[in-house]
Amino acid sequence: MTALAIEVERRPGYWLLTLSGELDRQTQPDLSRAFDELLGGAPHECPHIVCDLGGLVFCDSSGLRALVIAQERARERSGGLRLIEVNASMAALLEITRLEEQLPAYDDLDHATNGLTRPE
Repeated sequence: MTALAIEVERRPGYWLLTLSGELDRQTQPDLSRAFDELLGGAPHECPHIVCDLGGLVFCDSSGLRALVIAQERARERSGGLRLIEVNASMAALLEITRLEEQLPAYDDLDHATNGLTRPE
């Protein structure tokens, strides 16, 4: 059985999701529920999400699908999903599937959140 840990932290202007473990067809529903909670709120709530993938050791197509759907939902609300701490295998997966533009990866949290932070 695989395990996925999801930490959610509200920051000024965005949500930070830190993932660790394996993101596959067994754990993807947990991530989708987390996205549902963040993106299913009132329209004025923050639709910007940064996903820290530094602790992710595996991701399959169902995990990628969850990220793509979250990106689409966030964009519908004038937000977006940004990735940080993308390891080499995840970067290769994004490239092979041609999702590197749809799921942008940033060098670090500062670069990913540039322009997102706002006083609350």
